[in-house]
Amino acid sequence: MSDHSDLRAACRVFVASAFAALAAEHVIPAPRYHAYMAVGRDYFGDSIMPLAEFTALEALLNKRYSERFADPLRREHAEFANTYIFGLLEACIIRCAQAGDFTPSGPTVEGVIDELLAVLGTSTRELVCARHVSHLTTASGNEIRIGDIAIIPQPEDSYRFLADRICREIPGAPRAWNRDLPHSYDPPHALLIIRGTTDTVNPYVARDRLSAKLERFLLLARLMTAGTVQSDYEVSGMTTLIACMDPQIYVSGKGLLDTLVRRTVRLTGDEAAVFAAVSNMIDTVDIKRDGIVATSFDVALGKYNQSHNTGSPYEHLVDLATALEGVLIGAENEGEGLTLRLCTRAAALLARDDDPAAAVFNDVKELYGLRSKLVHGGQIAEKDLRKVFTRVSTVPADDAEHRFGLALAYAVDRMRDLVRRAILARLCLAEQHNPIWPFTGRTAVDALLADDHQRETWRSHWHTRLASLGADYAGGKPRAAVDTISQEDR
Repeated sequence: MSDHSDLRAACRVFVASAFAALAAEHVIPAPRYHAYMAVGRDYFGDSIMPLAEFTALEALLNKRYSERFADPLRREHAEFANTYIFGLLEACIIRCAQAGDFTPSGPTVEGVIDELLAVLGTSTRELVCARHVSHLTTASGNEIRIGDIAIIPQPEDSYRFLADRICREIPGAPRAWNRDLPHSYDPPHALLIIRGTTDTVNPYVARDRLSAKLERFLLLARLMTAGTVQSDYEVSGMTTLIACMDPQIYVSGKGLLDTLVRRTVRLTGDEAAVFAAVSNMIDTVDIKRDGIVATSFDVALGKYNQSHNTGSPYEHLVDLATALEGVLIGAENEGEGLTLRLCTRAAALLARDDDPAAAVFNDVKELYGLRSKLVHGGQIAEKDLRKVFTRVSTVPADDAEHRFGLALAYAVDRMRDLVRRAILARLCLAEQHNPIWPFTGRTAVDALLADDHQRETWRSHWHTRLASLGADYAGGKPRAAVDTISQEDR
């Protein structure tokens, strides 16, 4: 029957019967602030599944949508009619609680039935991934779009604003956080939203793909701005209340003021072309991956990005030192003079007027030396570590002497920035069209960089390449980070 009148009728009598059963158990009427019920958490399926109306509706759905529900145990990614039956019931509870009317024969329930039929009538699903981040906002304070990602800054006077926006994009999102509203405080905050459609019966693959795009976006923002942006939590789900996949939430575990220094990313909306170009450079760089479990550059890129996540600053120092080694030394086997070669290459490639070669050389020497002690189990006294901090060019002298935690955070920030610029330099020098320093083959790097002219040529090349993208700012030393309780200069 093309008008689905029999299915509509079966839905109505099921909802009426289920409402009566849940009312008898005092589950409904649900308050507006606890409307997002879930079977197995707020009520038992055994209260609903024995109902004759449930059985009848399940049989009708199996017959009407046999291509979706037939032989579920013989398919890799099966769907079950009862998933949608419980989805119908719980969507009705939500809508009725919001309307303040639990009449099962009313227009609210009829609207939910319309949504169920619309969802079952198409194989295409629309997904949303929304990630809450700190230390990122827009220059205008308004919502902008970069590529297929929307960036929504949080107003200073509304901590619920971003959570409410997630609910607009993913109607069932509150089921994921179960009345415990996700929230962190490390301003400024913003929400990154990406949407996608899929016709696969396994929407989790599409969800993971969208999440990976958000992670790539953050990598690019960090590479191009040296921002300390961190992920707080991510919510993903369908754009319909009734769906084959429950909304999911992933919380990063980020604590209050998890990072002690801040360099905010302020996006204008004009970054799309630059981000796309650098992303393409990452994807197309000539790296031999066939038969290789992990390449030094890919590992370095991952460790750089992970250094922005929650974790011990000592672990970050070790990871960043390993990343710098992976970028500037790579798969070369000669272990002799590793620290010296690393310091020399970093100084040759990254030096600028505002960050002289001597400062780069010395900072790499000090921070890479810490990595060696930490990795090899050497004991480091606090007084000795303070002495190291006083020799790192970007650590404020007063912090190095009196505020140990802040000094450590500034040291990590310095190492992270050196890795950031080294990654950009290698990408530009290794581009496939006539690469100066390719990732494949062998290049006499140290001999070439010993020559003043060659050293200047290499350094000029990667800065010129960034300038051609309109991103010359990314190759330089960033503005100084501030501690998280101080006012930040724009």
